[in-house]
Amino acid sequence: MKYIALLEEEKKGYGVSFPDFPACVTFGTDEDEAVDMAHESLSMFVELLRENGQSLPEPSTPSAVRALAAGRKLVTVEISEEGGDFEEIEVTMHRFLLERIVKYSDRYGVSPADFLAVAAREAMRNDVFKE
Repeated sequence: MKYIALLEEEKKGYGVSFPDFPACVTFGTDEDEAVDMAHESLSMFVELLRENGQSLPEPSTPSAVRALAAGRKLVTVEISEEGGDFEEIEVTMHRFLLERIVKYSDRYGVSPADFLAVAAREAMRNDVFKE
């Protein structure tokens, strides 16, 4: 299913909202991160709705959302019909680094997977592997 997110530029980044899911909002420090967060947030929000036995609304049409946009950018966010938008991957790294990641994540109450997602976004934002 495809839903439309509204991106609104703010002082320190981009706010994201979904007309079809008013309670689902997120934020990104730049447009790319905001779009990443839109996909992740909507997937988690929909997963929670499904777990609670709630049905999903029919997606609004692009023209209906454009009428609400008021200068905000529209982005299409696709979620799978069956759920399961998150993928498990196998990662190999040195035990010492993994222990540091786990320790750091525990200190801030986040999962190592969330830490790695944030680190990946930061690396891409700063283009750390460019020559």
